Amino acid sequence: MKLIMRSRVFLCTVFAGSIIMTGCVSQKTIDTYETQLKALEVKGVPDSLLSVVRVYISQAKGGKRSGNGTLVRASIDSVKRGLATAEQWYASTIQVSKPRVDSLLKFFNIQKSALSGMQLKEADSFLAIINSSAKTSDFFQAQVFADRLDTLLVALLQDEALAKKASAQIVGTWTMNKKHTTDGANAVEKSKVSFKKDGTFEMSEEMNGQTKPTLREDWQFLTQGIYAMKGDTILLSTHKEKCVRQVYWNLVNKKGKPDWVKNEKKPYDTVIKDGSKDRFLTFDYLKENFKK
Repeated sequence: MKLIMRSRVFLCTVFAGSIIMTGCVSQKTIDTYETQLKALEVKGVPDSLLSVVRVYISQAKGGKRSGNGTLVRASIDSVKRGLATAEQWYASTIQVSKPRVDSLLKFFNIQKSALSGMQLKEADSFLAIINSSAKTSDFFQAQVFADRLDTLLVALLQDEALAKKASAQIVGTWTMNKKHTTDGANAVEKSKVSFKKDGTFEMSEEMNGQTKPTLREDWQFLTQGIYAMKGDTILLSTHKEKCVRQVYWNLVNKKGKPDWVKNEKKPYDTVIKDGSKDRFLTFDYLKENFKK
């Protein structure tokens, strides 16, 4: 009977000891450190500094569940050191990054007044990230994108000059008539594109004749949309496409004899919203292949 009582006393002592050992670090304390970790993640502290903290927090939680107070305390001590190192890194980064980001933002806001169209759109996409990162005190990421824009700005200003020069010459109607006579072809390709001052365009493209030894084509497509200049490249955003006709003949072998099989597709007139028909051409290509 005394042995049984001693065993009960021993078990109670061990249980109480485990409570004391793990009770030194409450769940609220672990949650507080986890909140600090998440705050540093939002601020942009590199994962190389925070990954070890995550491991020790996970170990502390595991020790808490199993009643291993030694593991809990050792893990939390490591969490404290890791968070202190991350906080110190962030503080030193702020001293360097914040003034640089603030300075570059003032510079960009002055320089962007010289940009328009696609050049301005690209600069604004960087500025949106920089401002958003700075607003959440993620000056590390803000500086990364500010430095990228600082490097890109020279190219954007050059593109702006090219775009203005091309835009002054592009307005009007351009036509192309091209004969295909190589590799068994005997066809005529016609294209006409009109660029308007309001930024819209209309295009007609058609093909008629034999384009390959085994293929004949007769089709015409009409497209409408808006255009923009990225440097001297013309970006065509098609909003509407109309198929006037679309007929193909394929040369096949039927019972040992060649035969042209006709494949006629239905005309259509459709609105395009997903950008699937967008394309581009350089101003040099337009001048070399079209006549104004």
